[in-house]
Amino acid sequence: MITKTFNVPKIHCDGCVRTVTRTLTQLPGVSKVEASAVTKKVLVEFNPTALDEARLREALQAAGYPVV
Repeated sequence: MITKTFNVPKIHCDGCVRTVTRTLTQLPGVSKVEASAVTKKVLVEFNPTALDEARLREALQAAGYPVV
């Protein structure tokens, strides 16, 4: 497992946190997601043999939460 933290400034509320968490936990290989509207960060623990960082960034972008 790898843990990666993304800066996602468009997370503003609990609804955003739920959307980001749901989006990422649906991806195969993701075991843990911690999103925060306060810090604007998303911590993701994932299996690098199942997906990569680029796929996580794409999923966040598609959900309306681009990574900076």
